[in-house]
Amino acid sequence: MGGQPVFPVAINGFSAAVSEISDAHLTPDVPRVMAYQKVIESFHSDRTVIPMRYGCVLRGRPQVIQLLKRNARRYESLFKELDGCVEMGIRLIIDDCRSSVAYLNSNNPASGISGKAFLAARKAHYAQEEHITEAKNEIVEQFRAEFTGLFVKYQVETASIANRQSSMLSLYFLVPGKSIDPFRRVFRHMRRRMETTKLLLSGPWPPYNFVLPDNEQRRSGLRTKRQKKGNPKR
Repeated sequence: MGGQPVFPVAINGFSAAVSEISDAHLTPDVPRVMAYQKVIESFHSDRTVIPMRYGCVLRGRPQVIQLLKRNARRYESLFKELDGCVEMGIRLIIDDCRSSVAYLNSNNPASGISGKAFLAARKAHYAQEEHITEAKNEIVEQFRAEFTGLFVKYQVETASIANRQSSMLSLYFLVPGKSIDPFRRVFRHMRRRMETTKLLLSGPWPPYNFVLPDNEQRRSGLRTKRQKKGNPKR
């Protein structure tokens, strides 16, 4: 990182991979983020890692030791959960077919629309929002069911696409290494069945989306689910 070597700082069975860096290199850009990603993936290729967020800076070795000591219990739990697993991601676009324009126009006091029409438009808008949410939940449940037995946990993230009445639905699965090929086969089968839907599979990656503290998961809008009882244990 920044032309400096990466070296381990270890205590109590944990090791942090660190590199000295100047303040001038803290601002993220594409080359720096890619170099950071390369370091994580290099370690992930032969061991279990907990990827840290880019820009995690500590002032010297003593603070690194303090971090490892303070979070030892949580790190140990994460290592057990992530051991031998990778992240697989699936993305698809959902057409929302919203009536947002009509709703926004009716919400404009200057439009001169009657109160009755305003309430009707508002009711239709929220009914459409509920329909979209239900459709997304059905899609998520379909994928979860298809991949049953091939993942430990999964997360869901949605984002609106600018200038389009569509949403990007992202699903992240924590997959044991031995299940990568079966996971890909199931995905290919689903893609053939859903030929009118654009699906994108990525991975295997380090488990970037499965190491956020609970408060960060809530803040980012990510939902975390575990395999239902009866599926193979991790």
